[in-house]
Amino acid sequence: MSSPVASQHLPLLHHTFERAIRRAEALGHPVLAAVSFGIDPLDPLQVFGTMDDGQTPFFYWEGRQPGLAFFAWDRALELDGHGERRFVRIEENWQALCRHAVVEGPLAPRLCGGFRFDPAGPRQKHWQAFGDASLDLARLTVLREGDTCRVLCQQLAEAGNDALTLAIRHDSILRRLRQPARRRGQPAAGSPHTGASAQERRDWESKVAEAVRNIRQGQLGKVVLARSQNQPLGGIEAWHVIEYLRRQHGNTQLFACRRGDSCFLGASPERLVQVRGGEAQTHALAGTAARSTNAREDARLGKALLDSAKDRHEHQLVVDAIRAALAPCSETLEIPGTPVLKQLASVQHLNTPIRARLAHGAGILRLVQALHPTPAVGGYPRAAALDYIRRHEGMDRGWYAAPLGWVDGEGNGDFLVALRSALLSPGHGGVLFAGCGLVGDSDPQLEYRETCLKLAAMQEALLATASQDTAIA
Repeated sequence: MSSPVASQHLPLLHHTFERAIRRAEALGHPVLAAVSFGIDPLDPLQVFGTMDDGQTPFFYWEGRQPGLAFFAWDRALELDGHGERRFVRIEENWQALCRHAVVEGPLAPRLCGGFRFDPAGPRQKHWQAFGDASLDLARLTVLREGDTCRVLCQQLAEAGNDALTLAIRHDSILRRLRQPARRRGQPAAGSPHTGASAQERRDWESKVAEAVRNIRQGQLGKVVLARSQNQPLGGIEAWHVIEYLRRQHGNTQLFACRRGDSCFLGASPERLVQVRGGEAQTHALAGTAARSTNAREDARLGKALLDSAKDRHEHQLVVDAIRAALAPCSETLEIPGTPVLKQLASVQHLNTPIRARLAHGAGILRLVQALHPTPAVGGYPRAAALDYIRRHEGMDRGWYAAPLGWVDGEGNGDFLVALRSALLSPGHGGVLFAGCGLVGDSDPQLEYRETCLKLAAMQEALLATASQDTAIA
């Protein structure tokens, strides 16, 4: 059934696209058109379940601070970049697009997507569809912020386009928004998780021991080593995994991004940087301990983490690196002297919230470039740690531990660090990722157990949602 909300906005779409086409004809190049308007309450996760067809690019985002969720579907334009200049290239191209944009409604134009952890790192086939930098101008975005729901329609208008044809195309997409999402029957008997083999565990612990020796010899201050783990699965819907993570890990930042037939998703505890109205917020997140269902034991574990010299040293390296990265871009910088606990479902971390009032011209992509990778996911010093990871880690991180998020035409945006994540591909199940920061007194066996703790949330989510596809009316 057609949505009356969609149909009533056809004239607005037509008028805005017509203006953009005329501007494109006058300027001699394509022009960005962005139309936004309010809609009745709608959960972007439901739209995710309705629209995902296993091929069309999309981006899903859901966070608690602030309470923003959106689903961005289809690609009107991709901005990409390669190598070390990928951040600069996208920022320049985005500013050029926004300069002449035709905007109608309360929302600014918006890009969303992600970056490769290290463009100079090793490459593996399962990350092939995920470029060094890939941010999409989505054709349709459904956003919910607090109690307010809106739709953002975006189009690259060119001379000679027919405005009514473009408007009807967008209207036809809007008509689908309230269709039922795909659901599953009972979960199939999935492949139980068996974890890494004894040999794989020994090999990884050996890598950790070697890294610790290098740190003690003064070659590095800290390095983060990660590992991947394959999880065979039956049929699985990406949106259903996010739905499960929302229920079980709602105090994290949920994300999902499709490229081709692969979907990268997760529930990250770590923000890289958020910018709103010229103010930046980020945090240092490093130092990890388990949680306990026993309140007294849980409190003891948290206090031990706060008192741990090893974890406090590891954490302070991250704080110092963020301070050094933000200082040249900031008029003021607020950093508390001591960390607090950030408690998640199965782990807790040392956390230091950081705020900055930005200097004029300091855009969010400049901050992303300055901050990534922090010592929490790379190491310290940065160049030496990256070189060590390339030579010794033995895997392609792809978009794992990399910046993923969004930026709008008014300079606002939000990027997380893509942790607690998995890459889903047809026929291959999930590839899960976890790592830990190593300093001079790190213990290889304890570090391996830490990666197991970090893998647990995604393992649980994938196994709980694996089944054969079922559509319900």
